[in-house]
Amino acid sequence: MNIRESISFFFFGDSCLACGNSKKIDPWLCHNCKEELIACGQHPIWPGKEDVVCLFPMNSLTRSLILAMKYKGMQKIASYLVANSSVGRKGEALQILESWGKNMSFVPVPVHNARKRERGYNQCEQAALELSLHCGGKLQTNVLKRRIYKPSQTSLGSGARSLNVAGAFEAKKAQNLKISPQIVVVDDVYTTGATTASCARALKRAGFESVKTCTLLYELPASARADMVADKKIGWRTEED
Repeated sequence: MNIRESISFFFFGDSCLACGNSKKIDPWLCHNCKEELIACGQHPIWPGKEDVVCLFPMNSLTRSLILAMKYKGMQKIASYLVANSSVGRKGEALQILESWGKNMSFVPVPVHNARKRERGYNQCEQAALELSLHCGGKLQTNVLKRRIYKPSQTSLGSGARSLNVAGAFEAKKAQNLKISPQIVVVDDVYTTGATTASCARALKRAGFESVKTCTLLYELPASARADMVADKKIGWRTEED
């Protein structure tokens, strides 16, 4: 076992996060599951909007990674997902992002300070950093702020989700920031788009005219509630996001 494998074993164990088998992992998935991840990220998803692209579908494999990322302290999984998507592998998603503009500002959906203190990080920030590195843009964490602590979106329908995040975000004025006006909002999961749409509205009110969205996963709204029930049964914490 080399140094890298020893560190991986110490922090994450020797079982694949997706299938649970004890195999050689890299660093969270076995070879077969990693190949499956790459395959399901080969083509990005357009959730009915030209200004929104999602890197992976929500399935049992990607869901196991996103839950570990959000609730088990494994923030680097965000970078792992981007690196193994068609962004990191120089495929279709990278071409889409590059077609949106050069030197873009990647703005993560912010978490409330109370949530960030509890969790210790914002997983969307890690994803935005990785996207900026692949696309030649810049991570910008001082543009958006979450004003209001809101309960989880998971159990809500489309209309209720929109109301839940209405006015939750505020953005600094574009003229006061020396950054690219081409904004890409980065979130972990796109379901109805309520959260990222609320962010986009705040940014446009602040004077940013070009606002796109990129998320790690896309989940059908109909499956989100079933996932929430399953999460509670196995003890995952899903209070917010």
